[in-house]
Amino acid sequence: MARDKSQENHASPPNDRAIIRGTKRNAQDVIGLIVDQQSQFSKTNRRIAHAILSEPHSFVEKPIEELTTWLDVSAPTITRFSRMLGCDGLKDLKLKIMGSVRIGIRYLEPQTPPGSIAEVAERVSKRAQKTIADMHHNVDLERAQAVVEKISVCHTLYAFGSGGVSSWLIEEIQNRFFRLGIRVVPCQDHQMQFMLATAVDRTDVVICCSLTGANVELEKAVAVAREYGATTIALTPSGTPLAAAVDELLPINSPPDEDILSPASIRYAYMIAIDIISYGVAIARKDAGREKLRRLKQQLAVARDAAQTQPLCD
Repeated sequence: MARDKSQENHASPPNDRAIIRGTKRNAQDVIGLIVDQQSQFSKTNRRIAHAILSEPHSFVEKPIEELTTWLDVSAPTITRFSRMLGCDGLKDLKLKIMGSVRIGIRYLEPQTPPGSIAEVAERVSKRAQKTIADMHHNVDLERAQAVVEKISVCHTLYAFGSGGVSSWLIEEIQNRFFRLGIRVVPCQDHQMQFMLATAVDRTDVVICCSLTGANVELEKAVAVAREYGATTIALTPSGTPLAAAVDELLPINSPPDEDILSPASIRYAYMIAIDIISYGVAIARKDAGREKLRRLKQQLAVARDAAQTQPLCD
């Protein structure tokens, strides 16, 4: 049955007007606004929202004449919907939808997830194996050797990183290198990183981890550390601002996972890089590193009365 579109030209219902008042002008993540507020929309506006979320490309590509037929709503209704979301009109709404889709299309149209826990385990394992194998074959050995030489003779190793993965990677750096007799100072806070950078000496090394290589605050800390003579190192993708900001780069170039639900397998590439460096440093430090490892094993064995083959507190 055809809808009476004349009724849609009246003012928006109270709940939609409340949304208009609560919406920030020029909000860029229009998809996020729709997802967050769609339950409060009127029935007509929910139909428009559903079309945008389910078929964003079609919504953007259709002219207003086709949209009114496709959605069975009037042109003024679409205009009001656009303004309700903080847009100047339909054109502005389409531009922001395009921006959201360009950035997050994988989140709007995700791949088919695994059908069982067995398939989950298989996908995770295979992606980890592939990432480790790629890192093994593509690691820049010359640069890795240069990093080993700098760290093996440093007085203090500062490990800087922030974010979901980089923050625990620097803790792994501390875990790897303290046992080799190297003083390690990990830091996740940008302000503290900046202050620590002012306290470095020429015998110190600052190593940074960043999965994107685009971290302005980290670049500032690196610049300060270099000003005071410390050697700066980055584990980060090549061609990034952070890669260009440091003295030594060990590039980590791994393609992003297409499955947004799966944990990022690039973590394994960084862990392999850290293990390669720490193993190289252990060999370079010879007796100094060996003695620290002996002490650690001695005290753990006494405290735990454990077998000699247990790992060194890993």
